[in-house]
Amino acid sequence: MNIKLPDDPIVVLTFSLALGGNVTWAILFFTNSVKRKYAAERDFGHLKNNLKDLTDNLALLFKELDRRLDAQDKDLLELKAYLIGRGLIRRKDNDEDDS
Repeated sequence: MNIKLPDDPIVVLTFSLALGGNVTWAILFFTNSVKRKYAAERDFGHLKNNLKDLTDNLALLFKELDRRLDAQDKDLLELKAYLIGRGLIRRKDNDEDDS
């Protein structure tokens, strides 16, 4: 079985251009997939860092909120003691400290 190659230069040129186009497409497809992979990893890294920052800031916010609520509890206790001391309110016998 002998395979005869075409003699016509137009057929050879068309085949060469088609083969070159396919090779170029394959190279571009591979480089674009590498770029997309790098971009996805970079975006994931940014999201991961942003989530860590949000978590840290939320922890700081709750810590500050606890500090402020503790200060308000102390102020209310002092105010209640002052009012009881002046006789403006009566102390309840079953009143216990909730802390």
